[in-house]
Amino acid sequence: MCIWKIMKKGKIILFILVLFFSFIWNTFAYKELLIENRDGKPIRVIKVILDWQDFVVTSLANTGWDTLENLVKKVWWDTWINWTFFCPADYSSCKGVTYANFERVFLWDWASYSAYWPETSVRMIFGFDIEWNPFMAQHNYTDHDAGLKMNLNADKMDEFQFWMSNFTVLLVEWQNVIDVNSINFASSMYSSANRNFICSTQDWSTIYMWVVWWISIPKLADYVKNNFDCFNALALDAGASEAMVYEWNVLARSSRRKIMDAFVVVDRETYIKLTWYTPASKTPYEPENKYELTEKDIKTIDIFDSLLKKLVEQEWVKFKNTEKKIIRDAISMDKFKENYQRRAIFHELLIRLFTIDKI
Repeated sequence: MCIWKIMKKGKIILFILVLFFSFIWNTFAYKELLIENRDGKPIRVIKVILDWQDFVVTSLANTGWDTLENLVKKVWWDTWINWTFFCPADYSSCKGVTYANFERVFLWDWASYSAYWPETSVRMIFGFDIEWNPFMAQHNYTDHDAGLKMNLNADKMDEFQFWMSNFTVLLVEWQNVIDVNSINFASSMYSSANRNFICSTQDWSTIYMWVVWWISIPKLADYVKNNFDCFNALALDAGASEAMVYEWNVLARSSRRKIMDAFVVVDRETYIKLTWYTPASKTPYEPENKYELTEKDIKTIDIFDSLLKKLVEQEWVKFKNTEKKIIRDAISMDKFKENYQRRAIFHELLIRLFTIDKI
């Protein structure tokens, strides 16, 4: 059998994985990138623990759009996702499309906000209050559509610290609201595609955000509820504005090089610089099996990474996606769930395989 057929079946890759490496699963105190299969769907999701040491903030282009790199540097940090489809602050490319009039507010002073504020209607807002509790709200006083037929947390609108609004709303306090707002759906929302989201858990402790592969919007609501324990959830863009940066690694970048806004993960020191506000103290989250990779670990990963590329150097682009799938399938197997050494190998390699650029 030729080497390419062996590669496609994953025998060489899995053999080398077993042969070469042994170290402990590397986790992060405040954020973790999940690249795995969950409930039959490939995911690439950032998990953020809201331990008052690290925060999710927003970064906006001022009057139109900006590069991915500049939006990251604007808030001095290394991890973020694009949040909504292309509709700049002046709405120049969205005129006449009522459901695209998004609310976009940055920082406590509300220095940058939608020309349509406070009209939100079906475009519910997802954000955080000054004590860093995530919640959703809307005014819903519009004359031209029914919105979600509720006036959710309207009295809390002024409590938002960092926030944005988008269409479509998936979950409101456990409730799947897809049927309520489906009157506003485009036909494309019913087809399977890569779908992005942001959500919070009921205890306000955790944020999940980014992409589930090949699922429809109606199915996405129950999926994030069942797989991430989402309490409130909002669908984000998965089209030409899609982008993702994780620790300076660009893991996705759309055909559109300039975009408008992002949810960004920052640490406590950066948050204080941004807001001039010092959050209350809280016990930092410490994950189980935390391990800092040593120089020897990194060199071992480098050797393996180099070996993989050498094996397929003539057909690297063709087989890169095959390798992603093989390693992602392996990291998702039940027998490896508690094998932190093996998972560390897979996780680091997946980040490298998905990285298309560095900032």
